[in-house]
Amino acid sequence: MMKQFFQRFYFCLKACKDSFVFCIPIIGLDGCFLKGKYRGELLNVVGRDANDQLLPLLYVVVQVENKETWTWFLELLMGDLGGIDVCGTMTFMSDQQNVCLIYVQFINFCLLL
Repeated sequence: MMKQFFQRFYFCLKACKDSFVFCIPIIGLDGCFLKGKYRGELLNVVGRDANDQLLPLLYVVVQVENKETWTWFLELLMGDLGGIDVCGTMTFMSDQQNVCLIYVQFINFCLLL
């Protein structure tokens, strides 16, 4: 019998996504370790609303944080927020340089399509 295991989970909050059109066009990307019975990493996206409050947009739980999972995450993010036309005009912030590089490479790739 083949052992099955968890790979990825994507959760987008529709009410927050719908209200994001009224937000400042800045998106924050971050990740943290899950330290419990079920290990992995939580990646999230937040925006800023008109009252300067944080607006959670979506969450992803992955086994490991790497280029593949961040690219998968950014593809889903762009699809939910309106594609390259919308996301290409936004500012993305992260505390990790490699995430910003993955985003720039991903945007450039999408523009070539």
